[in-house]
Amino acid sequence: MTRRVVVVGAGLASAAHLTALRAVGADVVGVVTRDEKRAAAAHRLAPEARILPSLDAAAALDADTAVVVTPPSSHLAVASALAERGLDLVIDKPLAASLSDAQAIVDVAERTGVRSAVTLQHRYKEAAGRARQLLADGAIGTLHSATVTVPLWRPDSYYAAAGRGTWDRDGGGVLITQAIHTLDLYLSLTGPARSVVAAAATSRGRLEAEDTIHLLIDQGTHAASVTASTAAWPGGAETIHLFGDAGQLRLVGDSLVLIGDGARTLVDGSVDASGPDPLSMTAWFRSLYEDVFTSWAAGAAPLSDARSGLRVQSVIDAAYRSAAAGTTPVIVSEERESACQS
Repeated sequence: MTRRVVVVGAGLASAAHLTALRAVGADVVGVVTRDEKRAAAAHRLAPEARILPSLDAAAALDADTAVVVTPPSSHLAVASALAERGLDLVIDKPLAASLSDAQAIVDVAERTGVRSAVTLQHRYKEAAGRARQLLADGAIGTLHSATVTVPLWRPDSYYAAAGRGTWDRDGGGVLITQAIHTLDLYLSLTGPARSVVAAAATSRGRLEAEDTIHLLIDQGTHAASVTASTAAWPGGAETIHLFGDAGQLRLVGDSLVLIGDGARTLVDGSVDASGPDPLSMTAWFRSLYEDVFTSWAAGAAPLSDARSGLRVQSVIDAAYRSAAAGTTPVIVSEERESACQS
């Protein structure tokens, strides 16, 4: 069955969503935006879609799926309104600007019986899939430590957009907006966190939230250090380096190297996802939508099920609380069980 999709919001990330949706054969029936320039850009990518001024107008389109690409602070209100209308949800990362709102989105989707997913598309890298299988096969033995680095560069002009990098609109800075992808991929490979210690800094005087942050994550049997920044000129590829007692795995961008007696490149990827343009990751968005729509049709949960997005959001919440308290260790809040489960 062809999905009839309405995209709510037409900002920076919407181009990758629209391109991927058309690539998987979805019928994009509408785009909600009041901005004329964004409407024109959306029309070029999805000329068959109606440009709509409101959610109420979108409700008349007989769509079955909504993609939410509005600012994170609006996700709960938008997702709730759409879920009450019976639309399945795909929500751009993060699920919301706060952990409580993210949990509320998952709860309302489950209460209304709609399906929901989150666009944490780094999970769909070829290198990520290979790494997941190698870890399951014990290729590096027992994991005991890891390093995660996200060295990005965003100029002052990037932060000139209204609300960008603020607590009220975005829920934070580099950690929740950019590094969430790499941190989420790391956690999806290695399991949940127990506690986090974090220190954050802001190098730009006009920026409200952090542009640099360091985390130490305790995962019980293993631990990780995480460094993320948008002040690391000229920027570079994100890296996840896993250390086991029988070998190592290093993911750099969308490449994967297995290290033992020597180093063997298993995936030699070429995607550069370090810049601000999500179109560079269109292939991963396409894989995400293929998985989401196929899984939903089969009555199964996709790899990017919305509830699974609470894990990284919980770690981000703990990191921000730790940094605000002066690098005090913070226990990571456990995800609540589905309200629909007995």
